[in-house]
Formats: sequence, structure tokens, C-alpha cells
Amino acid sequence: MGLLRLLLALAVVAAHAGPPAGLSWLRMTDGPASVQCFYVISGFYMALILNEKYVGPGSYGAFAKSRLLRLLPMFFAVLVLTIATAFVLRAAAGIELAPLTTWREHGAQMRWGEWIALALPNLTIVGQDLLLFFGVDPTANTIYFTADMHGEPLPAWRFLWVPQAWTIGLELMFYSLAPLLVRRRLSVVLLLAAGSIVLRVWLMRHYRIGHDPWTYRFFPTELALFLAGAAAWRVWRWLGARDLLRPWAGRLATATVLGLVLAHQLMPSQWQSAPYGMPPLAAVVALLLPFVFQATQHSKLDRALGELSYPVYLLHYLWVMAAAGITAPWFVRHRGELVMLAVLLSALVLWHLVGRRFEPARQRLGSRLADRAVGHDAGLGQRRPA
Repeated sequence: MGLLRLLLALAVVAAHAGPPAGLSWLRMTDGPASVQCFYVISGFYMALILNEKYVGPGSYGAFAKSRLLRLLPMFFAVLVLTIATAFVLRAAAGIELAPLTTWREHGAQMRWGEWIALALPNLTIVGQDLLLFFGVDPTANTIYFTADMHGEPLPAWRFLWVPQAWTIGLELMFYSLAPLLVRRRLSVVLLLAAGSIVLRVWLMRHYRIGHDPWTYRFFPTELALFLAGAAAWRVWRWLGARDLLRPWAGRLATATVLGLVLAHQLMPSQWQSAPYGMPPLAAVVALLLPFVFQATQHSKLDRALGELSYPVYLLHYLWVMAAAGITAPWFVRHRGELVMLAVLLSALVLWHLVGRRFEPARQRLGSRLADRAVGHDAGLGQRRPA
């Protein structure tokens, strides 16, 4: 599933920077659908590792540490890089990144409480998704709730240095609940997913809030997508136990999903629409994920491509913001492909310099947990009466 994850990340890049060579079909799944497909994939992986790797005494702590080691080092590297780049570009070229402008114009006037409320999500990721539901009064320097961030003169998300990291904040909310959810029976998982969908429909019909950020940024209604991925893992395990995961089915499913992602913009408008904010592609991904995972789980190349998806996602908005300040005609004509190339190359560097260095520590967490489980089982065996 690594190539699938990378294509979805590149679709987000194309949504923000414009498609390479101006080819509209290279927007692929656009931003919202890509993010929601990521939720499904995340739910599958979390169900996999929480049921097969992080089990037994101490599993929750080991799982939490592993997730933080995966997410935080590269995020902090990009945060520092973004802030440093903002000041360097302003001093050297007169190009000012949007978050620097926002903090320079409004940060000094903010009261301490509001200032901390806006600064902490930048440092911890936690709460970045919640800021999407708030605005800032630039005259009274107060934060207030808003149902439509796009209609506000100063939405709170503009204070975020890595603004696309709101999805990581939402993922962290799922990670905190995942050990309590994805280990349940399939019937319970499906019931919870149905409840999330019912809540989505009720909010959009009753309160008429069928617009961004409610369509794909509100955790209670996005929970259904995570749980759809968790259900897909249970289907994978059920099919595998009965030897029903044939290689040809895996190859066909993988080709189908990749083809749908690549050709998304060429599909009929009904396919691209998202009733109640639920793209049809997310449902297809959930249905085919067991076969895609079976076909790709042992591929080192696919795994290597997948490792780039997170740094691509983290870095792309920095390049988008920097590129927005370059107005040379030749650059504007080729902005999409230049940003895409820069993002891919810098993501490769970020993964090798930062991300990969923490992988041994993550593997040790899993190994220690497995050793502890073996020792625990052995102890139970010794105490078991003959």
C-alpha cells in the first residue's frame, strides 16, 4: 500500500500547488478525498498492529511511544525548517511566508491566554484540527468559535506554521482511542462506524453544515472512515484464515485502486462528488484494502515508497508558500512540476536524515513488548497447576 499512500500524498501536493505541467487529471483525488482515504488506510494499519504487534502488558504505552517517534521528529524538523526559511526568505528576498505575516501582524497584540492557545498546537500538533473551528478577532484579540472558517477575516488556522498538520492532530485523536476500538468484534466496529455516519448525516441535514470544515475535518464524523479501515483488517484476517486471498485478486485490486486514484479527475462527476462529505473512492479503498495489502505487504520497494508519503505531506506546504512569492512568468507556468520535484527530493532527504534514524528505536519497542509477552506467558505456565 506504499505506492497508494504516496500517490494520495502527491494528490494533496497537486491540490495546493497545481498539477504538474498544468495537466488537470494529475490532481488525481484532490485534497479532501485523499485525506479521507488516508483515514481508511490508517484505520487498517492501526487495527493490524494493535491486534498483532502491540498486545499484552504495556502494549498501550509502547504503541503510543512508537506513534510519537514516527510522527514528532519529522514534524519538529519541518516546523524548525519552516520558521527558519520564513525569516531567511524575508531578509534575503523580501518573500514573506503567510504564517510569519500573521504572527508579525497579530501575535504581539494577543493576550497571553489566546497566544498560548495558538502557539501550543504549533508545538505539540494536538489541537491543530480544533483550530479550524475558531476565528480570531483582530481588534479584541480574542478567539471565538465559528462554523465557517472560510467566512472569517482571520481564521485561527492562519497561525499554524505547518497548517496541513491538522490531519495529524486528528490522527492523534484516533490513536488515543484506537486501542479501545479496533480490538472489538467486527459487529461493534461496524456499529460504531454506523453511529459516526448517522451523526454526520444528522448534523448536515439538521444544521445545514455540509461544508468545509465539517465535511472532512470533524473527528466524530470522520471516525467512520478509520473504523472502515479497521473493519477491512478483520476482513483480511478472515479471508486469510480461509486461504481466500489469491495473488491474482490482490494484483487486480491493487491495479484497480491505483487506476481510480490516477484517473479520478477523468471520472464522471457523480463519482467525484462526495454526498455528505463521503467520497465514493473511500468506500472502494475500504472494500479492496484487504487484497491490496495482501499483494503488497512483502514488497520492499512498495514499503520504501510508502515511507515517503509522510515527509511529502509534511514538507509540501512549505514549498507551496515559498513558491507563492515567486512571480517570474516561467516559474508560474511550471510551478506544479517544480514544487512536486522539490517536495519529493526534500522528502527523501528528510526521511533519511530524520525519519529513518528513529526506526530502530520503534523496532526495539516492539521487540521488548514481544519478549515481555513471552515471559508473561511463561510465568503463567509455571504457575498453572499440573
